[in-house]
Amino acid sequence: MRFIKLIFISVIFLSLFLTAFSLLFPPHLHIARNVNIVSSEQKILSVISDLHTWNSWNKFISDASLTNKTISENGNILQSDQLQIFIKKDSSNSIEILWKQPNKKTFSGGFKLMEINPGTITVQWYFDFTFKWYPWEKFSSLVYDKQLQPEIEESLTNLKQLVENNP
Repeated sequence: MRFIKLIFISVIFLSLFLTAFSLLFPPHLHIARNVNIVSSEQKILSVISDLHTWNSWNKFISDASLTNKTISENGNILQSDQLQIFIKKDSSNSIEILWKQPNKKTFSGGFKLMEINPGTITVQWYFDFTFKWYPWEKFSSLVYDKQLQPEIEESLTNLKQLVENNP
């Protein structure tokens, strides 16, 4: 009985410690990557604002694991069994995108375009995550950057090649 009581108290103490420790992590995470593209802002915006073109450059969308993928006629909504993407706002130099997963998790992201030199546009692709106070959500934020970085960078490289090779 004493041993069971010790285990029970230890589990409670460990749970409280992990919860308290997770509160040190921020509830928001912003991941961003950039690429410089030699092209016009309008051409880049036309490629990234139309979900029909995403199959040719975006690693998240061209993934074969997305089943029953459909894109709306105007190209601003993508739906599949695993993911929904909505282009929320389309302004002159930025696009905001809402990503929804079937488990009701949502996160936002988008693209910002900045002209640094005449004819050279910096495209920034970013994701914004908000986490609840649950320890497992906070600790999962530790791997998001490492997990998403290769896919984002490869997609931006593909976008650069697509835009620069098709004048």
